[in-house]
Amino acid sequence: MRQDVHKSIRETVLGRDTTDGSLLAVGASATLLVATIVSFLVRPVFALPIAGAFCFVTALGWATYQAEIARFLTLVATVLTVLTVAFITYFLFASAYPAFSEHGLGLVLVPMQDGQVRWFFWLESVLPTGETYWNPLSGAFSLIPMIWATVVVTLIAGAVAGPLGLFGALFIAEVASDGLREVIKPGVEVLAGIPSIVYGFIGFQVLNGFIQTAFLDDGASFLIAGVVVGIMALPTVVSVGEDALSSVPDTMGDGSIAMGATKWQTMQSISIPAAFSGISAGVILGLGRAIGETMAVAAIMASGTQFADPLFDIFDANATLTSLIATQYGSASESTLEVLFVAGVMLFVIVAGMSVLSLSIERRMRAKLRGQA
Repeated sequence: MRQDVHKSIRETVLGRDTTDGSLLAVGASATLLVATIVSFLVRPVFALPIAGAFCFVTALGWATYQAEIARFLTLVATVLTVLTVAFITYFLFASAYPAFSEHGLGLVLVPMQDGQVRWFFWLESVLPTGETYWNPLSGAFSLIPMIWATVVVTLIAGAVAGPLGLFGALFIAEVASDGLREVIKPGVEVLAGIPSIVYGFIGFQVLNGFIQTAFLDDGASFLIAGVVVGIMALPTVVSVGEDALSSVPDTMGDGSIAMGATKWQTMQSISIPAAFSGISAGVILGLGRAIGETMAVAAIMASGTQFADPLFDIFDANATLTSLIATQYGSASESTLEVLFVAGVMLFVIVAGMSVLSLSIERRMRAKLRGQA
C-alpha cells in the first residue's frame, strides 16, 4: 500500500518515465522552494538569496529535464493557487466570526428602538423614519441598507449589461464580417482592462450633469452607479456570449436558412436557444463583477447608510456592501472592522455562488451541444 502511494506521488510529480537525474533536479528545486517559503515566514532576510538559488537550480534543471521541471512547476502553481484561496477563505471567515457570534441575525435585520430586531419588509413598521441602521459609535451595525443598495445597483447593472451584451454578442458572432469581428471583439475586451476608478470618475462627470438637468435630481444615485457598473460588466457578457454563440454548430443555422427562415429568425429560434446556457453564464459572471465592484461605486455614490425613501427610488443613494468596506475600513475600530469582514463574507459567498452557477450552466451547455443531455 505504501509503495503504491509512493509510486502514485512520484508519477504525479515526475511522470512515468523518470531517471535519477530528473529526480535529483526536481528534488533540489522542491527543497529550495520549501526553504524559500520557510525562510520567508521565519527569517525574511534570507528569503531573497534562497529564492535566487531556487530560480538558478530550476533554470539549470529546465535545460536538461524540461518535461519533468515543467510538470513540477505546474503542480506547484496549482497547489499554491488552491492554498492561497483556502487561506483567504479561512482568514475572511475567521475574522468575521466574532461579529457573527456577538450580533447574530442583528447584522441583517432592522434594529428597533427597544433593542429588539425584526425581519426586513415586515409590514410598514419595519422601516421607521429616521431609524439608525449603521452607527458604530452607538452600536448599530445593521447591514440591511447596504444589502438593499447592492441589490438595486446589481439589478440596474443587469438591465444594462444583459440586453446590450446579448445583442453585442449576436452582432459579433452572427452579423459582423470576419474583418469587422477582428476589430470589434478585441476592442470590447479592452474595455475590461480600464481601471474601475476611471469608469466611476467618467460616469460621475458625464451622467451626473445629465441626471441633474433631465430629472431635476441632485446627481449621485443608484441609477448612475448601476449604469456604470453595467457598462463595466459588458465585456464579460459580450465575450462569453459570443463564445457560446460561436460554439453552436453551423449546420443548425444552415438548416434553418435552407428551410426559408431569415437570418434574424435563425438567430432567434436556433442560435439563442442553443447558446442560452452560455449566454446566461456570461450574464451571471458579469453580475458577479457588478456585485463585487468597489471603486466605481464609491466614486459615484455617497457613503450614506440609510434606506432610500421610498425603497424603489433609483435616484436616491447610499453605500453598497463594497463601498461601505472601502469608505469605513480606514478609520474603523476593531468591532467595526469585524462587521466589515461580515460584509466581505456576504460578498464572497454571493460572488462565489454565482461563479459556481455560471460554470454549471456552461458545462450543461457543452453537454447539450455534444448531445449528452
